[in-house]
Amino acid sequence: MKPRERVLRAIERSGPDRVPIDFGAMCWSIVDSPHMEHHPYRDLCRYLGITDYPEPSSEPMMYEVNNVDERVLQRFGVNIRYMYPHTPPFRYDTQGGAVLGSLGVRFKPRGYYGDPDRFPMRDLSTVEEIENYPHWPDPNAPVYRQEGLREEAIALREKFTDLALAIELPMEYSSILDDKMMLFGIDRVLYNLKNRPDLYHAWQNKYHRIGAKILESILSQVGDILDIVVIYSDFGTQQGPFCSHDDYVRHVKPYEALLIARIKRLAPKLKIIMHSCGSIVSVIEDRAEIGLDVQNPMNPLAKNMNAEYLKAHFGDMISFHGGVDIQRLLPFGTPKEIISEVKRLIKIWMPTGGWIAAPSHNIQPDTPPENIVAMYDALQEFGDGKFVSEV
Repeated sequence: MKPRERVLRAIERSGPDRVPIDFGAMCWSIVDSPHMEHHPYRDLCRYLGITDYPEPSSEPMMYEVNNVDERVLQRFGVNIRYMYPHTPPFRYDTQGGAVLGSLGVRFKPRGYYGDPDRFPMRDLSTVEEIENYPHWPDPNAPVYRQEGLREEAIALREKFTDLALAIELPMEYSSILDDKMMLFGIDRVLYNLKNRPDLYHAWQNKYHRIGAKILESILSQVGDILDIVVIYSDFGTQQGPFCSHDDYVRHVKPYEALLIARIKRLAPKLKIIMHSCGSIVSVIEDRAEIGLDVQNPMNPLAKNMNAEYLKAHFGDMISFHGGVDIQRLLPFGTPKEIISEVKRLIKIWMPTGGWIAAPSHNIQPDTPPENIVAMYDALQEFGDGKFVSEV
């Protein structure tokens, strides 16, 4: 079975020949940036004997490497390659050390990530102020016309004929709550949701009007070439969602449904992966109902987000991506423990499919390269699931 077919059959839960493997999008890549004390991507490359890798490229929020060396991907048997649409460049404040994003959010490095150093919409108190916010993206700007994007997609397909191809959409027009939290702060988002729904919905409606135009520019060009599209709706803590299920159904689900329906109208064959951290088990059935194909990630240490529970309760309605724990196992486990866990996950998901194997989020800087290699070697060695019948 070709890797592309393997990925699609895993998503469709129709019996792939082995577990498909991923590495390299925004929330399942590896963290690395110049300001960090440890450089796990560079260490990984050197561990694999690759010394002439290109300088890691990342954006100033997640600091995930988005140009993972092709030799690493081939070494790990990765079945998916990613491309990215054109976006305005970040602007750097050389004196203040901050980076200005396209929605007017300033990021400063704190720890391993970049955090907003202020919430520019936090004090907006009227619908008119939200409508007139000066940093909304202009969907008619030249960068959003995506000139040359189709040619890039065609070149990628010609280069990787047998692999699945995906496009990762920037959060500035493909998320439901992530950008809103960076603009208002989590507490103000939840306050508005309950007490100022006029402000909450004014923001969502403006955001989706702009996003619809940009999405059309992108997907009308590449939707017939690619296989997967990645969107975002971060919604959970380790113990549960940010709000009640009733509030999710009333205030969040309609916008998730709108975004998913828009993608499926513009590019019917694309499979949709939605990133949503934490324990979001209470909304998985809702997301399957509105057409989501793949939920990312499986955070195994979050409440009821382990593979056994998800397979038992939702394995016949939606597929999952991620699942190899980056909180304890990968940074602090032994290669033997990692191999054992990979085999356990394969046993749960094979042979029916429903799982794309990947880290449960970005691999963190304190992760030894030998542990990363152990994970991917085990996925390649045992991914067909035959070891189960041999035990």
